This record gives sequence, structure tokens and C-alpha cells, in this order.
Amino acid sequence: MNRLLIVDDERFTVDGLYEMIEDTPGLELDIYRAYSPEEALEWLTRTKIDIVLSDVRMPGMTGLELQQRIVAQWPRCKVIFLTGIHNLETAQLAIRTGSIDYILKTEGDEAIIRSIRKAIDSLAAESQSQQFMLQAKDQLSRALPLLHRDWLMAVLESNAAQPAVTEEKLQELHIPLRGDAPIIALIGRIDRWGEGSYHDRALMLYAVQNIAAEYYAPLAVFTASTDMHHFVCLLQPSAETGEQSETWRETVSFVQGTMESIQQTCDRLLHLPVSLICGAQPAGWEQLPRVYEQMKKRLVVGLGTRDRMLLILDQREEGVAPEAALPPLRTITLQLERLLEDGTEEAFAEAIKSYTALPTQYAEYALVYYAIANLLLSQLTQGGEGRMDAAIMDDLMNLSAHQSREAALRYLLQTTSAIYARRKSIQHERTHQLIARLHQYIRGNLAGDLSLTSLSEIVYLNPAYLSVLYKQQTGTNLSEYIAELRLEKAKELLTATPLKIHEIADKVGFETSGYFIRFFKKRIQLTPQEYRARE
Repeated sequence: MNRLLIVDDERFTVDGLYEMIEDTPGLELDIYRAYSPEEALEWLTRTKIDIVLSDVRMPGMTGLELQQRIVAQWPRCKVIFLTGIHNLETAQLAIRTGSIDYILKTEGDEAIIRSIRKAIDSLAAESQSQQFMLQAKDQLSRALPLLHRDWLMAVLESNAAQPAVTEEKLQELHIPLRGDAPIIALIGRIDRWGEGSYHDRALMLYAVQNIAAEYYAPLAVFTASTDMHHFVCLLQPSAETGEQSETWRETVSFVQGTMESIQQTCDRLLHLPVSLICGAQPAGWEQLPRVYEQMKKRLVVGLGTRDRMLLILDQREEGVAPEAALPPLRTITLQLERLLEDGTEEAFAEAIKSYTALPTQYAEYALVYYAIANLLLSQLTQGGEGRMDAAIMDDLMNLSAHQSREAALRYLLQTTSAIYARRKSIQHERTHQLIARLHQYIRGNLAGDLSLTSLSEIVYLNPAYLSVLYKQQTGTNLSEYIAELRLEKAKELLTATPLKIHEIADKVGFETSGYFIRFFKKRIQLTPQEYRARE
């Protein structure tokens, strides 16, 4: 829903326009009123305004000056000028400075409504504009290194049950590798950083990757950093050289033999000590997480002074069958955390089942169990609502308390169900409390400002989201709820008090008695006077 602000120093004009626009069918607008440019600026600092309908001549600040302030804060806002005196120079200046229309007040309501619809259409068109796509493409090219890193980490954290890579994703990210062929993996590590800022180190790390990419230019090569010390190269023979076994042997030999040149060049040009480790043979994409973890471990353990190392991963370690491989605990934890944040209970439970079924040795199984148990424990204690049963914590963090793996799995799944049920209960309760607080405020302030912006400030939500949330939870629009309350209050005052019509209009939040009378008759087909007489 778009927000429209009416600005004029004549209260009668503002209120008349408000009522006319409010009564126009087919306009989905959240309408606000400002009786001076200063009041308009106050609204503009409180919330995003999409359309401004403003007088040109106002004391203190002209409409053109107000337009400059509007565009500076909300560049996409559409400004429509209303004026009682036609001035060609002012009209030309208004159009040149970005207003969408310039209307004489004598042109009538139809011209104003046409202009508002034009502004709404313009806003809708801009949201679908090709310019946004062009900007997105430009931003994508600038963000490509970050996207490459995110993609690489997703691949390194994947498991055999998930596709590690797709051709579509490779093409989308401009990665010159093939998803249907194995890869040769290489990890580089900056052994020590010298003096320099974070920015300097980022540039140096990027330079090291460029050096590696240059040396491996005859191959299809992809490089990305995983943190401020490590980078990964994934390599394949170029498409022209084919995929014969002899080609792969030559490629592995070339990759391993070139490591020394990369290390020496980094030392000579960048004065950086670099260690490198390469796979002994090509690995399938599904094997890459396991191979990567083994290579990282070899770098951590190291040899000699652990400085300027050139290592080859032992083939016996690299050749572990992927279906028997246990993903790294960090990978397991990260994937389960993501599922807890974004996935369903069913997906989370299936992940627990798959991870606890993988280990063949008790030690590995215990590590997996406690990684999952720690994650569940952190969820149970999150937020500090209520006390957690000590017996639950003891059973969760004591693997030996369960007689079998099946029993331990059942307990993990029961705890998972309890977490999701508790989360749903808290979410429902908080939403219920928010709606109740909103209703209480509205009932106590029927004569006040009940605009979406004001109400959103009461419950600390974005106005647009508040409107959507309220409709989701109650099945009705917030504006309709307010209108019904005002109608019921007006009926009560008409039957139980001797207040005059204009006094009742003021008490239920209407600026003018005329607007109140039209609203009342539209709702129950009787004027307030007729309703009072009948009762």
C-alpha cells in the first residue's frame, strides 16, 4: 500500500482533499495530512512517503522548496503540485525539478484523482524497471568475490545427500568449472602477516589468489578465500584438452609442480610466506568436503617449522569412499543451525537421523551426538523464558544414559519436538500480545492519530508489515477494525449522550462533521440524526 501526504496551509483544503480521496473507490492508499511544510517534514522523517500532494504557495516554505527536501530524503517520492494561480514559469520549474504533475485547483477532483493514479502507476512501473536489473547486474559483478566465497563454503559444507554443485549455479556465478567432472583441490595459507591494515591484508590475499590463477592459467581454475588466512583453488583440465586419464595425470603433475613457483613468487613480490597443499588425485565434487577437511588438518599439524610448506595429501586419506565419510563437525553444526533457523521440524529431524547413522566407530558417533546435543541445549536455554528441567539437561548431555543408539536418537528427536513446540508457543503468544496491545491502544485513542505510521511506532514494526501481519492474524484489515470501533462508539454516544453531531465526530476521530455523517450513512444507510431519532 502506498502512502500519500496532503500538504496545504489551509485546513479546509487538506480535510476536503482527504475525504475526497478516502471516498474514491479503487485507491489503496494510506493517507496523511499536514497543515504546514514543517508538519510535512515531520511526517517525512517518521515514515516513507510515496506520493505528496502539495500546495505551491505556503508561508515559511514554498512547495518547490519542500520538494527539494522530499527528494533529498525519499528520491522515489512522486510530488503533485496544486495551485490556485496558474504561473507558467513555476509550472515549468516544478516539472523540471521532478514533480509528476502540476494541477490548478479549479480543474476539480477528477484531475487530482487522475494524477494520483498516474503517480501510483509510475511507482509500480519503477519497481519493475529494467534499470533495477541493470543496477543489480552491476552490483553482482562487484559482489562476485563474496558470492564466490559463499558458494565455495556451501560446497565445502555439503553432504552426500545434497547436490554439491549444479551447472546452472556455475554459469550464474561465472565459475569456469564443470559439474560433471572431478576437480583437483589446492589450499593455500598465509603463514604470517606483516604490518598492515585489514584492507591491506585483503588486497594482499587477493593478490596471492591472482598469482595462483596466473600460474594455473592453462587450466580451468577457480579461486576464492575462505577467511583472512586461507584460499582454495579448484582446478580441471581446460575443455580443449579433453578428459583422458593421461590428461588428468599430466594436470595433477602440473598443479603439484607449480606450487613451488607460486610460493616463490609470493615471497619475492609480496614478501609473504605461503604454505600450499594439493590433493594427490582428482576428487569428485561429493568428496570435496572430506578432502578439504583432511587437507586443512594436514596444514594445521604441519611439518618442520610449519612455515612455507608444500604438501601433497596422502592418497590413502583422500580415497575414503564418500558414502562412508562423516562430514566435519563444524559442517554438521552449521547445517543444523541453518535448518533450525529456516527449515521445518521434519527437515531438521531427518538431518539428525542421517548424521547419527553415518559414524561406524563409537568415538565418532559420540562426537556427532554431543555436537547435536549442544545445539539443542543452546536452543532450550535461548531467551531465558522459564527454567529448564535439570533432568532433561542431564539426559541430553549424557550419552551413556541411553541404552542404545536408537534410544539416544529418540531422545534427540523428542527434544527437537519440544523446541519447535516451545518456539511456536512463544511466537503465538508474542503475536497475540502485540495484537492485544494494539487493540487496547486503538480503543483508548479513537479521537487521536490512528494512522499506520503512528500505530507501527506503538508496536515497533514497519507500517507495511504491521498491515500484513494484522490481516494474517485477524482476517480483516486494520483500517476496517478502526472504522468498526469508531462506528460502534458513535452509536453509543448518539443513544446515550446529548452530544451534538460535530462533538461526536470529534470524539471518534473525524476532522469534520460532514465527513462523519457521510461515513456513518455509508455504513448503516442512516444519518446520525436519523439513527438517534430511531433509537
